[in-house]
Amino acid sequence: MKILLAEDDKNFGIVLKNELEEEGYTVDLVNDGVEALLHFVKKPYDLVLIDIKMPKLDGISTLKIIKKLNHTIPVIIFSGNVGFSYIEEMLKMGVVRYFLKPFEMEDLKECIKKNLVH
Repeated sequence: MKILLAEDDKNFGIVLKNELEEEGYTVDLVNDGVEALLHFVKKPYDLVLIDIKMPKLDGISTLKIIKKLNHTIPVIIFSGNVGFSYIEEMLKMGVVRYFLKPFEMEDLKECIKKNLVH
């Protein structure tokens, strides 16, 4: 199963990538929304993980474009600081779950297992 991970904090991104690869997933790590979209249109993914606050193109804008390209792909969003209105907007766009940093890695792994398209 292939996961696209968009996270601008390189250290946190590497930790997430390594944890998910230990679970057997193939993970492409990108550092901004533009890079995420470039990867998304080139390769098929089973799930997308997006940080809200990213350079070049924020997570919400990235999410909107990804959902226009593939409205059924599961997307999980995470952030260190975002208001309730953003969470509400993301849920309306079809986000399967929102995680506030710091979060438990086991909770994320369980959410991924539940939402991967087989």
